[in-house]
Amino acid sequence: MTRELPEREFLKYHRIQEVDRAMTGRDLGAKVSSLFDVVALHRPLKNAGSSVISYACDPRHDEDVGLHRAKKVYYENTYQLDPPSKFRADKVRPIIEQVLQVNLEGMKYDPIECSYLSKKLSDEIKHRVKELNFKRYKLVCTVTIGQMHDQGVQIGSRYLWDADRDNFAAASFHNRHIFADGSVYALYYE
Repeated sequence: MTRELPEREFLKYHRIQEVDRAMTGRDLGAKVSSLFDVVALHRPLKNAGSSVISYACDPRHDEDVGLHRAKKVYYENTYQLDPPSKFRADKVRPIIEQVLQVNLEGMKYDPIECSYLSKKLSDEIKHRVKELNFKRYKLVCTVTIGQMHDQGVQIGSRYLWDADRDNFAAASFHNRHIFADGSVYALYYE
């Protein structure tokens, strides 16, 4: 068993040398005057036989392998202009408050950890709101975490949306060291 492994590696190395020699016309590891050797580019390659070696995907040959692209599915319009159930900010706000409270209670500010944590909390809030099953709504969730250090911060957002169907929910959290603001925007998708 121990004799086969070095022999396989030896054969693999020589196969790589043959391929490189066929493509470049020189031995593997041979010195080149420059990475962009213009003279070597115009030098004719040695006869590599009748085969061509390519490392790129060729879309024409994907059909031979059976990798067909799926046909695009066209859906009929439902003509449903209103959501089956509207987004309820009063049900979402407690979720945001709970996620922020549980994960940030007693935490001190660390810029690296807070950057990671804001992404994690944003995903957690979004997944928990999706469990409420507001159909035909696209959800956008943001969490901002900052340091309490005798400064003022104003967080604002503006959207162009349908006031009858779109909505949002927001909640905030703070302790002696950090503050956090979580927002969920629900945009109705016709």
